[in-house]
Amino acid sequence: MQADLVARRKQFSSCDECRRLRVRCDALSRRTAGQPSVSCARCTRRRKRCTFEWMNNIKPAAPRGSGSSPPSQDTGSSVEGVSPNTSAPREAGKRDYFFTLQSEAVRSRENEIRPMSHTALLDASSPALSPFDCRLAQAIYSSGFDTIFGSWMSRYGCPFLYVFRLATGVETDSYRSESSVGEDRNSIAEVCERLDRWMTEMTGHQEPRAEDHLADESLRNTIACFSARWLPLASREPTTASSYQSVVHALWRQARRDMLRVINRPSYRSMLSLFLFAMTPVPAEITEDEEADGIFGQVCIHAALQQIQTLRARQRSLQFNGAKVSQPTKPKTSLSIPMTVETTDFITAENIAYWAAITFDTSASLTLNCRSLLSSGLFGFDAEMPWRLVRAGITMFQSKWENWHAEGVYVLSDDRANQIISSASAWKLLAWKLTAVFKEALRDGHDESEVQRAFSLVVEGIQQFNETYRQPLEACERRMPFLGQHTKFRWFSLMLHYHLSILLLANVIEATDRLDLLADIEDTIADAESAVVSTLMFGLHNTITITVNMESGTLDHVGATETSVTVPITSIDPYPHHIVAGVQLVQKAVDRDLAVGKISHTAHANLRGLFERTLSHLPQSSKSVKAARETFSKVVDYVGEPPTVPYSVGRMI
Repeated sequence: MQADLVARRKQFSSCDECRRLRVRCDALSRRTAGQPSVSCARCTRRRKRCTFEWMNNIKPAAPRGSGSSPPSQDTGSSVEGVSPNTSAPREAGKRDYFFTLQSEAVRSRENEIRPMSHTALLDASSPALSPFDCRLAQAIYSSGFDTIFGSWMSRYGCPFLYVFRLATGVETDSYRSESSVGEDRNSIAEVCERLDRWMTEMTGHQEPRAEDHLADESLRNTIACFSARWLPLASREPTTASSYQSVVHALWRQARRDMLRVINRPSYRSMLSLFLFAMTPVPAEITEDEEADGIFGQVCIHAALQQIQTLRARQRSLQFNGAKVSQPTKPKTSLSIPMTVETTDFITAENIAYWAAITFDTSASLTLNCRSLLSSGLFGFDAEMPWRLVRAGITMFQSKWENWHAEGVYVLSDDRANQIISSASAWKLLAWKLTAVFKEALRDGHDESEVQRAFSLVVEGIQQFNETYRQPLEACERRMPFLGQHTKFRWFSLMLHYHLSILLLANVIEATDRLDLLADIEDTIADAESAVVSTLMFGLHNTITITVNMESGTLDHVGATETSVTVPITSIDPYPHHIVAGVQLVQKAVDRDLAVGKISHTAHANLRGLFERTLSHLPQSSKSVKAARETFSKVVDYVGEPPTVPYSVGRMI
């Protein structure tokens, strides 16, 4: 039995040096029959003595019959996916968990009331991540997704917040009573955690329930799955990038299995887990049969949207379907906002979560060719509160911009640049909504008058954006060398996403053979193509630094307590599928321009080089990125009719 246990725990093959550096050791695999010991490749290259002295300090496991817990069955690196930075085995109960989503104040409160073991985050088939990789994944999520999406949820990006502030005079920069979140960013994970906790308290439960623990585990594991594709950014070894593939695969498979359970546990954290998994690309080596044999992104998005509707409605009426009939429940205590929570805090949190859901809903309705669930379509959307608030917000911004000029302020600070970018991002989402509505009018075969009305709304929206935000955004661009890295990152994301909506509009018109509509927006499309190219160049030439801080007494895989990773903005963009779509659509345009003689072969080759460099900086574990790069490698310079290039923009989220 003991021999079998050691055979499964391949971690025991790590020598003292590899264990200290927290890297994989191949001493066991290099050993042949009859050899008592053999030096690993790392020690051989460095001409060091390969020793295993640390094994002499291992304490024998307690007998199973004793009161001690049984020896851990954690297989470490013997599981399907193993982090290249994983080294010595960690004791059960001391294993680092993926993420702590809450702020320090909330974390200290949870530590007092949460009995959940850290090892509960991973099952026997889960990949083993080193402490450094866990911290790196957390930093990637914070520097990438949270930086961009959090700014959309900020007091200047969420229309519910800035209009509420104007109407009430309350300075709601998220919830100052519990968080130190800045004005330019609100973490959606913290918002969802607080809402779930408040909802639990509203039902009379002061202690977390079992489903709360499960929702927390699922969210942390989904964030790990979402972030794992960027782990090779900090790799010190050239061969470890491919080694991370098994980690990405294992995390994706585990998260996918968990999604069915997440769907049946409605909560705000479950909603975010479903959204994040929908944004996680299918790993490159996953076969089509395996991809088809399970849940996929569009189902997760629809399930998350259903959950947000259920959570906001809190209906206590009879609900039924073909599977069961749910009788209305009467809580022992009336549902009211907990005494410890300010009313404005609760309303603010709910509004942020709802705007987040609208963001995913709008994006899916445009890129996945499906109907919006939280918002009306062609008929009625313009009368809905969210979009009316966005239009009201643009009027507020115009007044603010005029006041800045009246004050003689011509040099933009980081704070004012973020206000401009966040406000423009709200209008960007309206532009996506208008494009989705126009797409619906064409797809569903509505009368020509309705098609023309929807098209006019899109054109008017583009004109409004240019009149209101073009000058402020150009001012931001001129000031860019003096702005912070996160401000640059948000500007990059806004410019790419907004102009991508125009390229998608042109793509819809061409796909439906409505070329008569192109005459009104030819100049707009050309400007959008130029803007996307300039934005891609900006993303390659500007960098962002990710700092990984290890806990006290813990070293990373090179023996440091802090590691900084500096990469191009393009490399850390949380929406790489949007970059792929932008590259494909602009490549289609430049191929056409070359065929008709609008650009030279030299310009065409330069643009192709830009696109190829951009794709090379995206996570290579993604199936869509791999397919796009393979397409580029097959297309060569030509003269005449442009080649047929597959464009998979319909799979974006």
